[in-house]
Amino acid sequence: MAILRRQQDVQINYRVDGDGDIAWLLFNGATLPLAFWDPVAVALATTEKVVRFDQRNAGASHAMGAFSLLDTAADAAAVLAQLELSRVIAVGHAWGGRVAQVFARDYPHLCEGLVICGTGGQFPSTLPDKVLAHVRNSARAGDKTAWAQALVQAYCAPGFAGRQPSAYAELIDLLWPPKRPSARWDAKIAPSSSYWGRSAVPTLLIYGQQDQFGTPANADDLQGRLSDVRRVDVPEAGHFVIREATETVVTELRQFAQSLMGK
Repeated sequence: MAILRRQQDVQINYRVDGDGDIAWLLFNGATLPLAFWDPVAVALATTEKVVRFDQRNAGASHAMGAFSLLDTAADAAAVLAQLELSRVIAVGHAWGGRVAQVFARDYPHLCEGLVICGTGGQFPSTLPDKVLAHVRNSARAGDKTAWAQALVQAYCAPGFAGRQPSAYAELIDLLWPPKRPSARWDAKIAPSSSYWGRSAVPTLLIYGQQDQFGTPANADDLQGRLSDVRRVDVPEAGHFVIREATETVVTELRQFAQSLMGK
């Protein structure tokens, strides 16, 4: 772990694992710590370099007040500058896929390829409001069991806990207790119309078939807008596809990287 001081009141926590000719830059989902990528990052780092960082409202990064997708993309570019990395494959999960698109748009000289995992933004969530309310209310009440059940109902495909009990337990331990962010994302700055599907680099879409936030409709829309795009729909996976189907995600990432090397 290392800290990059961006401004007097902004410190970005980042981590680098592995080494190799291929370098990955991982963007987390909203409020999720960089450790959310652990299973994917550990696998990739056996042969490649993996860079990830806590965004301004997550993990060990420190920031106050409002920030935008533009700020987060600039934070990523600053981390790469400190590491003297000139080319990466950007991978964004969920909200991080929005940032990754902004990064690919604003820093094309740094972005060799783009991967978008379960990212929404064009079409609304299909999840009933009462499920998210249950997630919030059980967290406020300190009821870990109820919160965990509601969380996986909202973010994972049905049956995840039974299919992968160890992965389920690791996920719950990582995310409990929920933390209140000190910095807030301003959604009015850099709206989806400014970056959505505007990537000029080769792009891979990875979406869980049961994703209630990214939703297949968002994947359909991106696929229709991008000219150099490949898509993978992962069965028995929801919004947390990188945790629910780690082996599939890692395999697809490596195949995508190999295709870029052949261009």
